[in-house]
Amino acid sequence: MAEGTERAEDTLPRTLPDTLLDAVGRLAPDTGILPGRTAAELSAEAHRVADALKAQGAEGEVVVLRLPNGPGWVVHFLGLLAAGARPLPVAPDTPDPEVRRLLGLAGGGRVLTPADRPGRAPRLDGTPGTPADDGPGVLLPTSGSTGAPKLVWRPEASWLSEARRYRDGVGLTAEDVLLLPIPLSHAYALGWMCGALLTGAALNPVPPTGLGEAARALAAGATVVALVPATARLLATRQRLRARRAGPGAAPPAPRLRIAMTGAGPVDHLLDALFRETYGVGLARNYGSTELGAVLSGPAGLPPLSVGAPLPGVGIRLLDRTTRAETADGPGILQIRTDVLPDWHDTGDLAVSEQGFWRILGREGTAVRRGARWVAPLEIESVLRAHDGVRDVRVAARRRPHEGEDGLVAEVVVADEGTGEEELRAHAARHLAPYKVPDTFLLRTALPKTAVGKTAAPVRYRLTPRALRAARAYKESELLFALHDLGALTALAQGADLAEISAGLGCDTRALELLLDTASALGLVSTAPEPSGPAVPADELAAFVELEKRLSRDLVSREALAAVARTGIRDRPFEQRPYDAELARVYQGAMSGPSARARTALGLRLVRPRPGTRLVEVTAGPGRYLERLLAGDPTATGHLWQTGRLAGPVSEPVRAAVAAGRITTGPELPHGSADVCVVANSVHDPAGGAPLAPLLRTLKPGGRLLVDDVFLPCGTPGGEPGEGAELALDWLTHGGTRWPTLAALTAGLAEAGADLVRDLRFEGSPCHLVLAKEAD
Repeated sequence: MAEGTERAEDTLPRTLPDTLLDAVGRLAPDTGILPGRTAAELSAEAHRVADALKAQGAEGEVVVLRLPNGPGWVVHFLGLLAAGARPLPVAPDTPDPEVRRLLGLAGGGRVLTPADRPGRAPRLDGTPGTPADDGPGVLLPTSGSTGAPKLVWRPEASWLSEARRYRDGVGLTAEDVLLLPIPLSHAYALGWMCGALLTGAALNPVPPTGLGEAARALAAGATVVALVPATARLLATRQRLRARRAGPGAAPPAPRLRIAMTGAGPVDHLLDALFRETYGVGLARNYGSTELGAVLSGPAGLPPLSVGAPLPGVGIRLLDRTTRAETADGPGILQIRTDVLPDWHDTGDLAVSEQGFWRILGREGTAVRRGARWVAPLEIESVLRAHDGVRDVRVAARRRPHEGEDGLVAEVVVADEGTGEEELRAHAARHLAPYKVPDTFLLRTALPKTAVGKTAAPVRYRLTPRALRAARAYKESELLFALHDLGALTALAQGADLAEISAGLGCDTRALELLLDTASALGLVSTAPEPSGPAVPADELAAFVELEKRLSRDLVSREALAAVARTGIRDRPFEQRPYDAELARVYQGAMSGPSARARTALGLRLVRPRPGTRLVEVTAGPGRYLERLLAGDPTATGHLWQTGRLAGPVSEPVRAAVAAGRITTGPELPHGSADVCVVANSVHDPAGGAPLAPLLRTLKPGGRLLVDDVFLPCGTPGGEPGEGAELALDWLTHGGTRWPTLAALTAGLAEAGADLVRDLRFEGSPCHLVLAKEAD
């Protein structure tokens, strides 16, 4: 064992409080522990929550905590523990099917809903689970970076022990202001939060997507910030863009910052240098696990991929991969224990000891042996990530029968179509020893991420029984298409009986009856006396059915899907075919109906245009935002760029404004002159509205960017199907695949130097209106 790698647990002070709420009670009552709350106020609120939950039988029961970062999260977390419940924190956007799955793993339980107004009590929704008697503690889903997420139980004493490690090992004090722009539902953030409750540090948990809020907190005097690599990179990139706009003489972005610590992922030299140059403080390191919390830590300035030394109360050892015997400096499997959890825990990471610090080579299952030498995938990822054309990368082993002959596979997400395999291979060869150059490069659209931005374990695809249903699902579509061809949709939209429909269409009554009864059984039509939901306009439904009927026989046919799988998106058949005016007409008929016009009106209300507004519209449509703006403001001006091969003709009012000189056109966007930039049905197109930075550059100071588009549901692969998931097939065959989810767009906006202002979702639809602005 490397010298000094195990601390004597019995020499630690035994002065910890019994519970986290007791820790808050030991603080001076007027300690400002949270924004707008003193320690005394936090304690009183948590006790009120605990009393309300006890009255609902929460003791010993698993309770899902699904709230956004903020003071309310802390209040309800402490209240759950004080009530004797077993909190199960999840991200606020966790879908209901995932919550049900986790509760199933936990043996049942309920979901906490906070009070909707002052004076009301929080409630527990759902069916009560079976209480457990293993004492106070927290259930946490693992991140999924090593496989399917599972639940981990950690007693409250373990969190108090970790809080002490932040106090005694990291140096968190009562004088600190701790900024947490990472999900409190993640073990890494939760450990930091416990450290603040123990020490009395002022705690500021902000939403992970609220980079503007985090930047303002740093400027206002935060002294410690806990980060993950993805957030550190986005914050630094955002601040550099802001500094360039502000010019010389701008105030320092973090005048009191003394510790910026990064955990839940590796730090390479590029990220460390970027953050140090931006904020004047390098990135300290943190290593831990869901099961144990933070266990290793090191100061800024450590070598790339190093994670520091053991924190107080932590024991560490390495085991040889083959013999499982203890080894001195490694490489070996990292095992850890703590003063509260004394059994050795196998982390699954391969590590080496270097000059008193520990460096992680990668997961045991991904670390690669080539001949007699070990290769760290994280090192190769760092080199490839330095290429300007690379957005994300994952390197793993391709196992071969004989030890020492493993292959290297690099999965790379490129920033543009111009970066290919040969260029990436040449870049790797310039910066790496030959045995470290990947054998295979795979270009990916995106890599799956965990809640804190870590690259998740590779997804494995398997058929499910739903595939049998899908084999028959074409009959449902064909039935709807047949009703459309018969001319029945108008009558069905208004409601009619069999005799009326049959007489109007001239159909055989018996055959038509079977069609309609089948449509009713499938949920396509209803026989209820009153509509159960909002009516779909017959003309809009007919336009969509006409488009889908055309796509099913052409662009999104089985032949087209197989063809693009073989050729790739860049060489797909859609780009090789001549322009199809009829297809463009059908497409625009579906995309420019009443719902689109209603979204346009709502979108303009969101941006609040003033008289004389200049609006830039990047669109795969006729320019409906400019058309509506011009109709209400004769002094408005703008610029139109139609993108994609299905945009169709410009609307007549816009055409007239172009002729009059009020609107300019083309892909050359104006710079710094627009009050509003709208991206309508084009944000996924790499050759259209997907590059976000040029769109933001069109804006004046204070301008707004509005995205009007559809996004895929944020479901878990292999989980419950999400409404609208089939949109990906349209994008694959004749659209674009950038920013497929709202989370991806939000991260892209942050990287481009913008803050999300509002996301307006439409129930039962994949459509969103997303409002953003340049970072302050």
